[in-house]
Amino acid sequence: GYTFLNWSGDLTSSSNPDSVTMSTNRDLTAHFEESAGTTIDIPVIQGDDDAEERAGGSIALGSNDLELVEDTTIQTVGLRFQNITIPQGATIQAAHVTFHVDTVLSGDTNLTFHAQDAANPIEFEDVDGNITNRTRTAASVDWLDVPAWTTVHAAYDTPDLASIVQAVVDRGDWASGNALVIIVSGSGRREAESYNGAVGHNDLSLAPTLHITYTGP
Repeated sequence: GYTFLNWSGDLTSSSNPDSVTMSTNRDLTAHFEESAGTTIDIPVIQGDDDAEERAGGSIALGSNDLELVEDTTIQTVGLRFQNITIPQGATIQAAHVTFHVDTVLSGDTNLTFHAQDAANPIEFEDVDGNITNRTRTAASVDWLDVPAWTTVHAAYDTPDLASIVQAVVDRGDWASGNALVIIVSGSGRREAESYNGAVGHNDLSLAPTLHITYTGP
């Protein structure tokens, strides 16, 4: 994730590689700068890739919105993003999910984000417990005091989710092009557009979208 700049000390050069004659003790420093990184944007692209699991375990796949996380019960929400073109061993500099408002809401809301601890998780299925039964990463990110959502279709970004994405990309069985699942739990209520909701509005840009900036490997 870094780019070579130059040598200093007993070798003043920007060549790489370069050479120095060891006729006496030498003092050299190699200077680097952090690479800008590559950013990819991955939206949810099918109805079975965002889902809600109610408190009793039942799964809703076809909803036009995603309640984060209170509806008639406390829910757990799953988001699956396909074709993550990040190589194994990459360094995740930043990551976040963008949600678009379905319903204007305020009130205390606190959310927690995990990734599914799997290299290429399958789409969600209408099977009880299909979200909560998935193994989650030890790493998690809290979004505390989520701001009020005041305008329909306005965009709101989560805090930095780099740690949970990194936990998946670091797996030995991870490969570029795999899918990645993010699981949302917590308390309170915000309503975001789902993929099906975006289709209903004839605007796929409203679907939840994962943005990742990475360098390397």
